[in-house]
Amino acid sequence: MRRTVPLLIAATCGIVLIFTAFIPATVSWGETAAVWFDILAAIAFILGGGNLLKIHLKKVSDQKEGWAYSLITVLTFLLTLFVGLLKWDVSPSIDQEFYGLSFAPLTVEELPEDLTYSVDVALPAEWFEKELPASVRSQLSYSTEGEDVTQLQFRGWMTPGQQKDLNDYHLKLEWQCAVEQLAEKARPADPLAGEVLYFADHRALAARGPLSEDAEQALRDLDEGSAWTTAVDQLAERSRHVTTMAISDPPAAFPPSDEWLDRVEIVEGELSVTGPISIEMKNELADVFQHTRPLTPEQIQQFVDELKSLPGGLSEDQENMLPGLLESGWTADQLISAVDQAGVAESQQKSACDLLEERLAGETNLTTSLPPADSDVTLNDAQKSYLREAISDSSVTLTQIGPELASRGNWTDSQAAALDEFLEATPTIGERNRLLATALTQDDQTLSDEQYEFLLTPYREQHQWEEQMHALMMAAHQVKYSWSGNYVEPGSPFWWLYEYAFTPLTATMFSLLAFYVASAAFRAFRAKNFEAFLLLSTAFIILLGRTYAGPLLTSWLPESLAALKIENITVFIMSVINTAGNRAIMIGISLGIVSTSLKILLGVDRSYLGTGED
Repeated sequence: MRRTVPLLIAATCGIVLIFTAFIPATVSWGETAAVWFDILAAIAFILGGGNLLKIHLKKVSDQKEGWAYSLITVLTFLLTLFVGLLKWDVSPSIDQEFYGLSFAPLTVEELPEDLTYSVDVALPAEWFEKELPASVRSQLSYSTEGEDVTQLQFRGWMTPGQQKDLNDYHLKLEWQCAVEQLAEKARPADPLAGEVLYFADHRALAARGPLSEDAEQALRDLDEGSAWTTAVDQLAERSRHVTTMAISDPPAAFPPSDEWLDRVEIVEGELSVTGPISIEMKNELADVFQHTRPLTPEQIQQFVDELKSLPGGLSEDQENMLPGLLESGWTADQLISAVDQAGVAESQQKSACDLLEERLAGETNLTTSLPPADSDVTLNDAQKSYLREAISDSSVTLTQIGPELASRGNWTDSQAAALDEFLEATPTIGERNRLLATALTQDDQTLSDEQYEFLLTPYREQHQWEEQMHALMMAAHQVKYSWSGNYVEPGSPFWWLYEYAFTPLTATMFSLLAFYVASAAFRAFRAKNFEAFLLLSTAFIILLGRTYAGPLLTSWLPESLAALKIENITVFIMSVINTAGNRAIMIGISLGIVSTSLKILLGVDRSYLGTGED
């Protein structure tokens, strides 16, 4: 039985995976089999680790020959297991953490009764025979009468993700309309809208940023139960936590807008922030450096002259290249086009309830969109003229452009968003100068230390400030999944162990192996016949072509005989002759895998099960 069960598992999984490769309808079987395979593999790893400890600890206990190596193996295994599983000193994963949110534990059952929302429906009960989406399973319920569902109830506030999962549950208009009505009811009202959320999967009440006093009072008015009151108290305290960090001198444009003045404060070299910082807030706090603008010919020449006047000067190629690089940025016409495109009125999508009403009214040609409610808005001549002047005038900050355009003609929120998005996407002066330094040092061109300092100082300051803002966000963040990070994150103990212990030991082993192979090859490769001579010659050419001396020996050959250079002969042997041989070997290996797999699946080969004596 001990040998039969593994045989059946291997055969079943193998056959299922073969079916899924050729029959599209069975793809889900393969996914299920793969999940079970991962579970069994995890168990096998645990059993393998236990077996390793058992064998080597017994060897150490009996002090058999080589017991010291077994002791080293056990200690390194336990150390690697410790730093790998605990993820010691590893940052949480940015994809799983909720940056900008504070949490307080609260189960669905502890939510106030006032947060139970319902809509009357008339839906067939058979629609609910399949399991509800996992994201809403603990919050959504329904009432039945006969063979119909007459009411849907939702406890808590519905998130956009939950609404999408419900919409995907059924595509019928009746269901889609019911979901729309339920989602409209099950959303926080003012002053909670946009500030408070509930995550049933995490059993937590959440606040975005510091909880305002109005929102706190509105939460307290919902219920006076002990669990709810405790959650609100914790949420208010955690969301208003003040984080302080020492920073370098902030840029002149910090903070970027009045939006953050009530949350950010700088006193004597220390930056204090109230509440957690979202990724969007961090990006705005970091984006306080001047962005590039279209330069006039005079400004371009002034930049070239300033760089040329520094020690080292510029070569003719660098001087000719630099103006073209400075002109390759964005233009006023590109910005005007982006803003005008954002001003085009978009058609409105009909709701599922609207479509259902039209269908019940007897409409046959249903369309999902409505004509645009507003007309297109484009920049007028005064706005275009101001825009062209403002982007070239260094005394006008880019943040002033939007309000000025609004005062000179029609202006929509979508155009303002497009303007901000366009300007944020343009590189900063530091980023532009860094690209300039890279371009000017290609093809054996050089720059002096003073020129590097001139070009890279803005980017260095920007990078340092961005790192400080990221560190501030992490310091203000309340970690929800402390083990969600990558255990091989640079700087972690596991990474250190791999980088400074495993990698050097591996390099040492292969270095010794190289000398061993070379000495063995010297003894084995004896040109006793033509085949041995050919093998020895090829090996010598490959070895010589991989060293510094090889290309140097044939560097005197003219370009007409470039094919005879050692490095080119090496490439030809490896890419043509060696590839052909590898393909033949791989075909043989593939056929061997197929035959071995069939033997295992049919139970003919049971060698992988062991001898049966253990």
